[in-house]
Amino acid sequence: MKAKNILFTLLAFLGLSIGCTAQETVKTLEPKEFITAFNADTTAILLDVRKPAEFAEGHLSRAINIDWLNPKAFDDGIKQLDRSHVYYIYCRSGRRSNAAAVKMKAAGYKVVDMRGGILRWQELGLPTEK
Repeated sequence: MKAKNILFTLLAFLGLSIGCTAQETVKTLEPKEFITAFNADTTAILLDVRKPAEFAEGHLSRAINIDWLNPKAFDDGIKQLDRSHVYYIYCRSGRRSNAAAVKMKAAGYKVVDMRGGILRWQELGLPTEK
């Protein structure tokens, strides 16, 4: 009987651990899927988390810029965002945007990350603006 209780407790713990891990993941889409989903949601906000100089060199149309590498600016910037919107996030290669998306999701924001960042976007010949 004791071994049965230990097994049940272990299985319950593993189930909770897997459930928590699944909640930590961020939805990530390929660039074309990403922009299609963004355009389909009239209340969505496009967020570029690169440095301001990178943003000035070229960004996706209608994007706003909040620099992930400046922790104070990033934290102050997201505090001003409305949690009722979905935030479509991208960066140069996908690394910064994923970290920003994980942080924002943990803070209660709805987020979608773009796989491969603006490098992948440009590789596909998709437009940017300055």
